[in-house]
Amino acid sequence: MARGRWYAGMAAVLVVTFLLWPRDLRHLPFLLVALSALPCVAVALRRAAPRERLSWWLMLGAVLLYNVGNSLWAWLVIVEGRVTGDGTVAEIFLTGGGVLVLCSALVVVVQRGRRDIGGLIDSVVTALALTGLFWDSLLFPALTEQHVTTGREVAVFVNVLVMAGTMGALLRVSLVGPGDTAPVRLLTAAVGLGLLGNIVGALAVDPSTGARASWTDMVYLAAYALLGCAALHPGVGVVTTPGEPPVDRLSRGRLFVLGLMVGLAPLTAGIRGLLGLPVDALLLAFTSVSIVPLVMIRIERLSSARDEAQRALVRLATRDGLTGLPNRTAGAEHIAAELRHRPEELTVLFCDLDGFKPVNDLLGHAAGDRLLVAVAERLRRCVRESDLVFRLGGDEFVIVCRGADALDEICARIRDMVTTPFPVAGEQVRIGISAGYAAARAGDTIDDLIGRADLAMYEAKRTKGTGELSLVAA
Repeated sequence: MARGRWYAGMAAVLVVTFLLWPRDLRHLPFLLVALSALPCVAVALRRAAPRERLSWWLMLGAVLLYNVGNSLWAWLVIVEGRVTGDGTVAEIFLTGGGVLVLCSALVVVVQRGRRDIGGLIDSVVTALALTGLFWDSLLFPALTEQHVTTGREVAVFVNVLVMAGTMGALLRVSLVGPGDTAPVRLLTAAVGLGLLGNIVGALAVDPSTGARASWTDMVYLAAYALLGCAALHPGVGVVTTPGEPPVDRLSRGRLFVLGLMVGLAPLTAGIRGLLGLPVDALLLAFTSVSIVPLVMIRIERLSSARDEAQRALVRLATRDGLTGLPNRTAGAEHIAAELRHRPEELTVLFCDLDGFKPVNDLLGHAAGDRLLVAVAERLRRCVRESDLVFRLGGDEFVIVCRGADALDEICARIRDMVTTPFPVAGEQVRIGISAGYAAARAGDTIDDLIGRADLAMYEAKRTKGTGELSLVAA
């Protein structure tokens, strides 16, 4: 903690006093702060968990490329007397560093925000649309006045828009997540200042010399300082820790904002066209290629979430919460459908566990629940795919099948099943099963069929001898 405070203080002094240095010596504080970010990122890399180090490896590579580019820039300006390093080999290293910063930020977004895809999409769409408005109203006219080449304009456009989208996602994960979010916010601020540096660097240019205003270097200097502070923060380990999934509701307000963001670029272009101002076709094309698909993905995810919620409600309504078998309602619906379509050869087998109550009383209700789950699993294996086994309630199970041969086969498997003890709460538990079956008759209702099988089961329980399966027909 003390090391981080010392670094933050030193970096803050160099940033604040940057313009007080003689012009020909300003490269010294700049290089000092930029180089000091390297060991800071190395510290964060060492602190991060092995599976969460990719973002810091990328950031380390980015800072290394930035420092190479900064050193070459200083050499060209100081030693060779150039006005600017734009368009030289130094810019290649600086661009490469910018690409790695974006990759590092995207890794943070993916790892920390992978449970909040909807919120990330909303943030990215909003950031892209607002930055597009800023581009169309300020940056594009400024670059047009500077008569920059088409390649330079495209490079600035893509760099600003991609960084803006990344910033939107970073802002989202810095606000939604576990633990101390301070290092995430510091990292977000560092990337944001990098974006701001690209913007002011494109605007604050001397038209006669092509050199950037010296004060713009302070923005980049502050970005390096914040990156170092983020890397040295004691809670840096949470930077890539996944956050808890927030409730993802596309309210009317959020839907209105998304719709507004989709139409913002075309609306701005239309207004500029009506006013006789130049319109950037590149912005309109980028909007169609990026924002519209993101909104479509957002809506598709909400539709999928709604469908999954409906399926979950169906499962809750038709599944027994303990055993996972169909419940009484689902079993009754299945029998009703069978009686309506093919009542012939339909048989219901009513099973009641013998010896379940002593297990509950001696080993506890938790052990009883585990026994019910184990019995349900074994009963599943006793029936065919076309048969149905469901839990009626308590320790009562019902099997619905077709054909006398099928019933004989199922009963044989149940006999084998109960000969094997059940491991429950460290004990080997043996239980028996009393079963009664009833074949469907013309005009039977669900209650008629289950009722006869139930009566047969009680008869089997009353007359049961020493066998582990007692079976009686209705």
